[in-house]
Amino acid sequence: MVELDLGRRIRNAISVFTGKAYIDDKAVKELVKELQRTLISSDVDVHLVLKITKEIERKALDLEKKKELAIREQVVRIVYDELVALLGETYEPKIEKKKVLLLGLYGSGKTTTAAKLGKFYKSKGMRVGVICADTDRPAAYEQLQQLCEKAGLEFYGEKGEKDSAGIVKRGLLKLHNFDITIVDSSGRNALEGDLIDELKRIVDVLKPDENILVVSADIGQVAGKQAKAFNEGVNVNGIIVTKSDGSAKAGGAISAAHHADAKVMFIGTGEHIDELKVYDSKKYVAKLLGFPDLEALLEKVKTVEAETQIDQKKLLEEKLTMKTFLEQIKAAKKMGPLKDVFTMMGAPDVPEEMLQQSEGKMKKFEAMINSMTPAERDDPEILKKSSNRIGRVAKGSGCSVAEVKELLQQFDMINKMMYGFKKDRGMRRKIEKMMKGGFKFQ
Repeated sequence: MVELDLGRRIRNAISVFTGKAYIDDKAVKELVKELQRTLISSDVDVHLVLKITKEIERKALDLEKKKELAIREQVVRIVYDELVALLGETYEPKIEKKKVLLLGLYGSGKTTTAAKLGKFYKSKGMRVGVICADTDRPAAYEQLQQLCEKAGLEFYGEKGEKDSAGIVKRGLLKLHNFDITIVDSSGRNALEGDLIDELKRIVDVLKPDENILVVSADIGQVAGKQAKAFNEGVNVNGIIVTKSDGSAKAGGAISAAHHADAKVMFIGTGEHIDELKVYDSKKYVAKLLGFPDLEALLEKVKTVEAETQIDQKKLLEEKLTMKTFLEQIKAAKKMGPLKDVFTMMGAPDVPEEMLQQSEGKMKKFEAMINSMTPAERDDPEILKKSSNRIGRVAKGSGCSVAEVKELLQQFDMINKMMYGFKKDRGMRRKIEKMMKGGFKFQ
């Protein structure tokens, strides 16, 4: 049986609690026990778990004794607040000229993170250069060079050179007019003396503004021990937790780092170059609990608009045709995996099979629309009246006649929804205000 992830288990526990007909001390204690089991199994330190769950229990029982109204909502708020306290403060990166040294052991995802961090600062309008000072891992040079090309970052490295401090010195000369310089250093299987000596030599040359430790989420609470050990060697300013999307131990890593006085700066949320997020404990916990993140969703929509040059507002005002419907499908695909979109909407537990079916249908819809003539795309009514045309589109797209008819049904449904939206001026004003940035995350 596949173990449920941290967020889903917490959501299940809260769902059972809020679904009870009557809330009493027994219900509160059952919730607390399930939270304890969930957090401990996610490798959160036992002492920390007991500390926060005792506080949840104390505050929740106090509400129950006072016979507070809306006790369910208040208990959920207590859980939210205590998890935020457990997982640390939100990080606010300064968008200014700086030199950054990334350090960490093998398998932490350090090299990929170097490119991701560079892409993040580039998106903020900064000129970014990346230096490959990893002289230990054979493929590090090629990997970082390729990632930098993909992210549009300036790359410096010296293939075959073993003097990492020398590489950094010469790299700084080449990148002297860049705003952000990121150095990817060597790793080891363990924190050995020669690694600390190498890092100290790089620090003497680079004089970094930030020494950032990169740790993988799957090491759980060991992240705290790594942070302390590296800090004793080279003074760590903060950490980046990678692979948080594929590990149930991410909460353990983040909480351990926070309680070891290592500030969590960013978290890696996937393999793609732009899947690095500034660590926001409130949003992180809100995601665990299944709260919607409309701010992130709208930001994603704006990014897609810029990349595709599709004006969503204009599309809503125009007559819906298969051509504009295709543009909407392409824009939706650029939003990223449907699971991420549903999570931002506050529906993180949509079944995986349904998501896979939906993404598959989007690909088929695109193929079918591309198989239509310009006249058919402009007026789908032509298709509806001709079984021969429907058959031709099915054959040209490699789909069945039934699937073409399903596309036409979906088109009609969305067309009706858009017609209703156009007539609802109040709703339109709200959406337009949100699209202009007038909506703030609560």
